[in-house]
Amino acid sequence: MLRPFNGIYVNKKWGDRSMNNSSGIDILFINLPTNNWYKDKIAKSNSMPPLGLLYVATYAQNQGYKVKVIDFAVETMSQEEFINLLERDKPKIIGLSTYNETWNAQKVMCKIIKSILPQSIVFAGGAFATFCYEDVLSESETDYVIRGEGEIITLELCDYIFGKSHNDVRYIKGICYKDSKGQIINNGIANRIKNLDELGIIPDRTLVNLSNYIMPYTISTARGCPGECIFCSSKSFWGKKVYMRSAKSIFDEVMHLHNKFDTLIFYITDDTFTASYKRAVQFCEMIKETEIKFVWGCESRADVMNENLMKIMTEAGCKKLQIGLESADNDILRKIKKNVSIEQIENGVQLANKYGLHITASYIVGHAYDTHETINKTINFAKKIQREYGAHVVGSVNTPFPGTEQYEKRDELGIKIYENDWNQYILSNPIISTRNINRNELRKYHNIITDVMSWNRN
Repeated sequence: MLRPFNGIYVNKKWGDRSMNNSSGIDILFINLPTNNWYKDKIAKSNSMPPLGLLYVATYAQNQGYKVKVIDFAVETMSQEEFINLLERDKPKIIGLSTYNETWNAQKVMCKIIKSILPQSIVFAGGAFATFCYEDVLSESETDYVIRGEGEIITLELCDYIFGKSHNDVRYIKGICYKDSKGQIINNGIANRIKNLDELGIIPDRTLVNLSNYIMPYTISTARGCPGECIFCSSKSFWGKKVYMRSAKSIFDEVMHLHNKFDTLIFYITDDTFTASYKRAVQFCEMIKETEIKFVWGCESRADVMNENLMKIMTEAGCKKLQIGLESADNDILRKIKKNVSIEQIENGVQLANKYGLHITASYIVGHAYDTHETINKTINFAKKIQREYGAHVVGSVNTPFPGTEQYEKRDELGIKIYENDWNQYILSNPIISTRNINRNELRKYHNIITDVMSWNRN
């Protein structure tokens, strides 16, 4: 069977080789290296394993593939060491987890891979590859892009490349590639995985060095977000519907972590763990019944927080809560489709403080509708909750990432983007102006919010 490779059909069939070849591995998964700012400011203080990548790698591993994972977000490796690794392990397929700020690294890494292993197949997934697949295929030596949810699509692609499946690449939904004429082929988006319990994956955390992470034991309990925020790409990536694991499934993973790694600490990474009040309560009741003193944290929308929920969560060991503040002006909150009021946010912060939770409140300055007045209002509110409730506040500048409503409607919203380099799309780098705030003014606000963050209590 002819296999497409870099736009040219070659008579290569990995399936002719033994899948159990001890001299190498089948699939090398790489979490691409971010810039030094990320490593210095974020990864060192808030690092977590690349859970999405571990899901995909574990799913492939469960189907018999020999896999390896490298997380360059926290690991350091010289080019010579990376080349030696490629020559030693000889992966047939390399999967890259991509972000805007890893774009340069992706291009360089693809060149290195192809120079050492010219017959290897490189594919890319993640939010950046999903929304910028044309750039990825045109400007890097990437053979395939996987768009959206990765487990099943990756398996189908690998089965195709290894000759384990008779399914033609043209019929694998969710991938993009170049045909023999160099034209980009987009096979569309695959159907969502609706029953996450039936997916049956507990990520194999032994694929990474857990000692590299500040928060090594993280759990994903849902895919998607009920919110409509114009600055977030979650809905574009996952789709309109939120699919959730059952409380029992989440509990089973907690117990797996406890029994395998002897840990009492975990963090739930969902955009909004408390989106289902019933499920959150069920989970907490299961945790309480164990009488094990777990310590955990999660993110919650402020409008679902009430006295009963806070009581049950803290009794079950919840000690950390993250709340999306975004703005302290109700008109701005309405226009960016946050669908929550500043009164609800303050009430949520007050409740969390009452129950002794460590609170993190994140906010953004430079929304399309922001004025100097609304920005200062937000900064002052951040100072207030920091001072009165001990909240750890985290501010960033508005960045219209691909896949967000504000990126797609930037002209309509009056947002001007000054950078064409995807690597510059980072939350610490003002790259826009709006109808009310110019880029230099946004830089000044960034300096102010950086000062505010430096006041956070330890």
